[in-house]
Amino acid sequence: MNAKQHSPGITEHLIGEVRQLAGAALPDDALEAARNSVMDWLGVTIAGADDAMVHSLIAAAREQGGSAQASVIWHGEQTSAAFAALINGSASDSLDFADSNQNMRGHSTPAVVATALAMAESRKLSGLQFLRGVIAGVEAECRVGLLVQKGLKPGFHPTGNIAPFGAAAAAAWLRDLPAEQWPHALGVVATQASGLHNSGGTMSKPFHSGKAAMNGVLSASLAAHGFTGRPNAIEASEGFLSTHSDSVGEELMRAADGRYLILDTTFKSHAACGLTHDTIDNILQAKREHSLSTDMISHIDIDVPVLHLRVCNIQQPASGLQAKFSLRVVAAMALLGEDTTDINAYTAALAARPDLVALRERITVNGRSELSSASLANIELADGRRISVSSDARKPVRDQALKGEAVSKKFLLLATPVLGRQAAESLHRLLATLQHLESIKPLVDGAAKRPAAIAPRLKG
Repeated sequence: MNAKQHSPGITEHLIGEVRQLAGAALPDDALEAARNSVMDWLGVTIAGADDAMVHSLIAAAREQGGSAQASVIWHGEQTSAAFAALINGSASDSLDFADSNQNMRGHSTPAVVATALAMAESRKLSGLQFLRGVIAGVEAECRVGLLVQKGLKPGFHPTGNIAPFGAAAAAAWLRDLPAEQWPHALGVVATQASGLHNSGGTMSKPFHSGKAAMNGVLSASLAAHGFTGRPNAIEASEGFLSTHSDSVGEELMRAADGRYLILDTTFKSHAACGLTHDTIDNILQAKREHSLSTDMISHIDIDVPVLHLRVCNIQQPASGLQAKFSLRVVAAMALLGEDTTDINAYTAALAARPDLVALRERITVNGRSELSSASLANIELADGRRISVSSDARKPVRDQALKGEAVSKKFLLLATPVLGRQAAESLHRLLATLQHLESIKPLVDGAAKRPAAIAPRLKG
C-alpha cells in the first residue's frame, strides 16, 4: 500500500490492540518473554553503566536538575523520571549488546524497559504492573515497525524512529492514561521520532534509545496534563508514515492482531552490532568444521543484505565502539580466536593490532540485493579450496525457557564483575520472581547500588 493511500484508523486500531494485550490475563510465554527482556536489559545496563557517555548524561542531568523520582542504574542517585529514562536507556545500549525484534528491526527493549522502570519506580508500582508496561511498549513499537517494515526510508535508525512509540505506550499504560488521551501521547511522540543510521560508532547511536525513553515519559506526561498532539499523527498526511516510509504495511500490522510480538525478541550472544552476528557465526562454524587457521586464508568475501553496508561496514575502525560496527573486524576477531561475546574485547588497541589489521585487509564486504536476512561467508583458501557458510542469527527462537537459560547466563556474566557474585545472584533471584513482587523497589535498590569499593567518577 502506498504511504499516501493508507486507510484511516491505524492509530486507533493500534492502541486498541496494545491495551487489550497488556491488560489481558497474560499467557505464561508472554510473561516469561517480558521477564527475559527485563533480565537482559538489566544485565547490559549494569555492564554499560560506567561508560563515558553515561557520565556525560549524568552531568547534564545534574546541571538541569529536577525532582528526585527515579534511580540511575548502578550510580544510585535519583533524578526526574524523564532523565532517569534517558540515562538508563542510553546505558542499556552503550555496549550495543541489547536485544532486538525483527518486527521493528531494531533494539526493542532499551527504551521501553528504561521508561517502564522509571515510571514504575516513581509511581510505586508492582512487578506485574511493570511487566505489563513492558509488554505494552514492545507491542506498540513492533506494530509501528510492521507498518514501515517494507519501506522505511534510508538513513533512519529504527531504534531511534520507532522505539519512541513503544516508550510512549509503556508510559501511558503505567500512568493509567485514559484511552482518549493515548492518541495525543502517540501524536506528541510521533513529532519527536528521529534517529540517523550514520550515528553508528558514536555516542549518539545508544543515545537514540535513551532519547526515545525520555520522549516517551514526556509525551505521556504532557498528554496526562491536557497537552495535545495530532491524534492520528501516525497515518495523517505528512505524518509519521508518509515522511518515514515509502510504503505502509497496514496488512502486516492487522495480521498480528491478538499476537504477542514480544515472543519474537532475540537476544545477542556477541557484544557487537546485531547485523554482524551472522558473519561471526559463519566464521566460527567454518573454523569448527574445517579447522581453519589464519595462514590458510587467501581471501574472504562476506555477502550481506545491502542494509548492512549502511550500518556496520566501518572499513578501518579506530576505536572499540567502531570495531563493533565493522564486519571486517569482527570476522577477523573470530578467525583469530578473540572472544566476540566479551564486552571488553572491543578496544582501540585491538582494532589497531597489526595481525588483525593484516587479516582484515584480506576480507571484502559485498552488499547483495537478493539477500533479505541471512549472510554468507565465502572463504578462499591458499590451497585453492573454497568454503561457503550461511546463517541467519536474527531468526527468533520461540522456546522461552531456552531463551531464559541463555539470558540468565548472560546476565550473571555481565553483572557479577560489576556488582560482585552475591549481589548479582540476589538480583537474579528477584528477576526470576518479578511478577510476584508487590513493589518494584527491591529490584531498583539491588540494581542501583554501586559497590562501596567503587568511587564515583564525577563529582556532583
